Amino acid sequence: MRPDLDCLFVHTPKADNHYLPLGDFFNITYMPMGLVALANLLLEDGWRVELAHAGVEWLEDPTAPIPKTYANHRIRAVGISLYWHYQSFDSIEMAREMKRTHPEAFVFLGGVTAAYFAREILEAFPFIDAVVLGHGEGVVRKLVSTLAEHGPVESVPNLAVRVGEEIKETRGIVFADGMVPPLDELRFGDLMPLRNASRYARSFGFPLAYGREYTPEENTSMLAMGRSFFPLFTGRGCPWKCTFCGGNQATLRKINGTAKVTWRHPDRVLDDIRAAMDWGYKTMSLCFDPIPWKDDYYLSVFEAIRKARLDVDFYFECWGLPTRRFVKEFRRTFPSPESYLAISPDAGDERVRKQNKQPFYTDAEMFQALEWLEEERISVDVFFSLALPGENVESAQKTAAMKHIIADRYANARRVMTWTVQLEPGSPQFETPSSYNMVTDRDCFMDFYRAHGGDRADTYSSLGFKINGYFGDDRDEGGIADFERHLQHLKCMNFCFLAKDPRQWNAPAEGRSHCLSRRKELARRRGHAAPTLQIGEQVDYMDALDEERTLRGPVVRKSWLRGEP
Repeated sequence: MRPDLDCLFVHTPKADNHYLPLGDFFNITYMPMGLVALANLLLEDGWRVELAHAGVEWLEDPTAPIPKTYANHRIRAVGISLYWHYQSFDSIEMAREMKRTHPEAFVFLGGVTAAYFAREILEAFPFIDAVVLGHGEGVVRKLVSTLAEHGPVESVPNLAVRVGEEIKETRGIVFADGMVPPLDELRFGDLMPLRNASRYARSFGFPLAYGREYTPEENTSMLAMGRSFFPLFTGRGCPWKCTFCGGNQATLRKINGTAKVTWRHPDRVLDDIRAAMDWGYKTMSLCFDPIPWKDDYYLSVFEAIRKARLDVDFYFECWGLPTRRFVKEFRRTFPSPESYLAISPDAGDERVRKQNKQPFYTDAEMFQALEWLEEERISVDVFFSLALPGENVESAQKTAAMKHIIADRYANARRVMTWTVQLEPGSPQFETPSSYNMVTDRDCFMDFYRAHGGDRADTYSSLGFKINGYFGDDRDEGGIADFERHLQHLKCMNFCFLAKDPRQWNAPAEGRSHCLSRRKELARRRGHAAPTLQIGEQVDYMDALDEERTLRGPVVRKSWLRGEP
């Protein structure tokens, strides 16, 4: 008997997050771009396929989580995304529940994090049958056809697969001719396979958090940039090895077998833009700029957009710095103030930047690029990072000073932001933390699984590491949790940028004041007493969080597996 679905793809955001000014929220709202392409590919092959997003399903009906929705379906295969480590707990628990309710289904994971920890995952969780190793288009296509023919799954290339009591890796098996489609044959922009696709298209913007305690309208106006963004796929690969990045050249080679930069044809990119616009998107989001000084590819894309007269905005995050002609052509193609270029110097100290970031650029080169952006009246975001390897509190203050210089000098600088970066599996600092004067409490997949399902699950205040000697005083005493607390206080006091309009930024004092205003409003909605502690010299983030916990009382941990009233 043929099943109701040959393959169900599931995206699980990180369900349980809490941050004082955001309240309860879920994170990793965007799906990996390849999920849509894989679903479209299998549909074109004639298989019965659906794609479900746990966050979207919660927005549609909080009482009907994905396991309940599909309880009466017969499903041949369930593919669950585990691309970002933040999903570690939720993706595994979704796999556990889908296997429990669908023992007939072949349950597999895919994505960078899943592939990086493939063997460990299979050894720890017997309800997961396989993990895709690397790019999935050929693997998933072959896997579904093999399952339908009741063939041996160990014949499918590029799987870590459970065969009886043994775990096998099938790297080296050659795909049959025609099984792996060219990149230009994949369709990333058509959301047709996705359940409740219209809800997805109108709900999620940047940043990637969606507040559970806010209305959809408030999420758009207070937590995102006023509109949803479509993540546009133009290519893949990376020639760099930044210390903090889990998608660096070495990790991609380990996972995918290659880190070679591969581009899609501009015509296919335009096809995806048109498809996304048909779903209601106005802004395309791009974060793929591997060789910034070689700008011919994007100039050809921009020219094609102009010729096609597509009325679309772009949010383009630059890995390096844009060239002068790139800036001019960007302005020519996307004249709206809702089109942005974003740059990420990461550190205000050149020494720290050079140690961590590739491609490196100097302060002078960065300010030159900002001058070009100002001349062309292009909206710009500037991203800094806190607690990079080699940084200390003194060099962090250089970042704080540079933020103010940029904000004062450039009227088009909409947001000047500083974020902390959690420890990323596959990053150099994860691989050899001692060489970066760091200690970590995340050495294996189970550490990430426990962290994201436990009390230190917060996306913004938990890091998973400590830099020895960072503060140069008694704050360096204690463990990782102590370091996280002191660093969070440094961030609140010197780097807070929280503003009512997420397209703008505040100075730290105003940001802390706005934080308290939001916390009071959330308390009113929950029906408990308002907080009184404002973060300052004598009150840190954890003090304020403890006050909220006392006022609010016990809170049930959020999960994608049970319905909420």
